[in-house]
Amino acid sequence: MNILHTTMLVGKESYGLGPVALNLVKEQGILGNNARIWSFDSQDEIIWASQQAGLATGAISGFPLFGSRRLWFSPRMIKAAYGPDGRGLDIIHQHCLWTSCSIATNILRKKYGLPTIIAPHGSLDEWALNNSRLKKRIALTAYQRDNLESASCLHALAQSEVERFRRFGLKNPIAVIPNGAVANHGTVPPCPERFRRQFNLSTDTRIVLFLSRITPKKGLPLLIEAIQSLGETFAGWLLLIAGEDEFNHRAEIEQLLERHKLTAKIKIIGPLYDRLKEDAFAAAELFVLPSHSEGAPLVILESLAAGVPVITTTASPWEELNTRQCGWWVDISAQALRHALAQALPLPAERLIIMGQRGRRVVQEGYTWPSAAEKTVRLYRWLCGAGERPDFVVTE
Repeated sequence: MNILHTTMLVGKESYGLGPVALNLVKEQGILGNNARIWSFDSQDEIIWASQQAGLATGAISGFPLFGSRRLWFSPRMIKAAYGPDGRGLDIIHQHCLWTSCSIATNILRKKYGLPTIIAPHGSLDEWALNNSRLKKRIALTAYQRDNLESASCLHALAQSEVERFRRFGLKNPIAVIPNGAVANHGTVPPCPERFRRQFNLSTDTRIVLFLSRITPKKGLPLLIEAIQSLGETFAGWLLLIAGEDEFNHRAEIEQLLERHKLTAKIKIIGPLYDRLKEDAFAAAELFVLPSHSEGAPLVILESLAAGVPVITTTASPWEELNTRQCGWWVDISAQALRHALAQALPLPAERLIIMGQRGRRVVQEGYTWPSAAEKTVRLYRWLCGAGERPDFVVTE
């Protein structure tokens, strides 16, 4: 099949969204399909992403943005959709909302009659919808509602997203296909000692890791409040905040740390990529994501695949952290985060390692990219009239 994936970014700043498209394209290719990506990346970022995923650079086309990134508007992507690029495609799989990707999908669907699949990746969560609310209302009227309601199928990452889609009023079929994870992208094993040397951390410092965008929806103020209230329970531990700054939120977090005199307990170290990111997971004993809003964040899978127990909120569909005893799944509040940390921090390293081993098994049993790709191909064939409806598709 000839498959087009569209997404915002696949380069270093894409975080969890880019690897979804990259890994699906890679695994769909292994299954004998011709899959490619449209994104808004520069050529340098495309080269980096292609090397990470083991793809030919020709598999990814980058379209420059016009104006601010807040708009995510690319006249060149729209022009390409009107051109001959859609001829010969069998299906479109879109991995984002509120961007020119939605406009391009609408054009290709109408021009060539192509089946389309839309994966909102948390964008229809109530918290996310209320963020930049006016902009999203305008986008809904201009192109996004047509994009969603006309989709052949919606792609949910978990059952909780199915419920969000229905609350939003969407009646399309919904395919529930979780993301996968890759424990180690490279041939060299991760090295915790190298990470500690890089950031001048002593060997006896116990590390809690946050790795995601530094942006309001990730809930860092809740986590800071929780740690402040722990007092001496946090002694011997260090929270490392790793990620790209968004909306100048890093400055707000730095002010909070100064105000609460927590700069010795919490450090911001910037974004981590490639081997350094894998080293960070190897050095960490706990991972925490205190979000207000999520789809099914890939970084949780990456942490579990690396054998690191996770503390996260009910913004993510990760009740398995509790049921499989590989972490803590708690309410979205500083008090709930404090309670989870108060349980986790006193545990000896050996207990956390056992929890991490359980988490690695969870990923191996249910969250792999080959499995996700096989399901998407079954879905595509059904939508193209070449197969039966898969059992993971919800129609009610």
